[in-house]
Amino acid sequence: MRTWQALAVRLPRPLVAPVSKALLALGATGLMEDVPPGTVVKYKQPWDTGRRPRPPSEVLLRAWFAERPAEAAVAVATAGRSVEWEEQPDEDWNEGWKVHFKPVQISDRLVIAAPWHGVEGAVVIEPGNAFGTGEHRTTRSCLAAIDRLAVPGLGCLDVGCGSGILALAAARLGMVAHGIDTDPDAVTAARAAAEHNHLDVTFDSTPLADVRGSWPLVVANLYAEVIAALAPDLRRLATGHLVFAGILSDRASLVEAAMEGLTLESRDDGEGWTSFVYRVA
Repeated sequence: MRTWQALAVRLPRPLVAPVSKALLALGATGLMEDVPPGTVVKYKQPWDTGRRPRPPSEVLLRAWFAERPAEAAVAVATAGRSVEWEEQPDEDWNEGWKVHFKPVQISDRLVIAAPWHGVEGAVVIEPGNAFGTGEHRTTRSCLAAIDRLAVPGLGCLDVGCGSGILALAAARLGMVAHGIDTDPDAVTAARAAAEHNHLDVTFDSTPLADVRGSWPLVVANLYAEVIAALAPDLRRLATGHLVFAGILSDRASLVEAAMEGLTLESRDDGEGWTSFVYRVA
């Protein structure tokens, strides 16, 4: 198996461009900018206003070589900065990324898996553009609530369905499920997943305000700000339980305020995320 020589050097941001150019001239086959260990990175969240936070002042630049260049040449290329070397075996990237996806077992009757896992009876999700493979804590908490609350023959509405994983899980448990999402790519992916799983689940881009009917189970894995904004329609449509996740714990109070008057059946906090189950009736 081929082995690559991987270099890592910590640089002030203005030096990244000239050092990258010099490393490529030395024969680097690939470069990547990374965050130095211990660096706190601030991101602009959907609810934030104002300018985007400034990027870190330093960058960990990584470069890969088939053969390690002379130390003197590397010193010149990296402006005399200290570097670290590591040997890395070659990898089939087309297949190697799949090892990171493991089947997610919610209960004896509900398992989420990728197509290559071959788990009998699982809800099969193809990792892709739409959010939702069951690995994230917020998705798992929703799935666990659905597993507990699902009543065969009753309706489940998945708001912001993404990959469709929550609606598909409800359908696997016998519910009549429907998902909506403002992203047309998500709707396309969810419909394909329903067909692949041989589940009769419908998905479309109907705005929540235009959804009609009554739904014994309404699930929404969305930001707290979005849930709060949609609260009147979520409460209008739900007749049994409301399940919420995707909520950063420091913003959970927004959801609590929006759902005031409903019975809080359970709350789960962990890894900086919060999920709620409310009972309407």
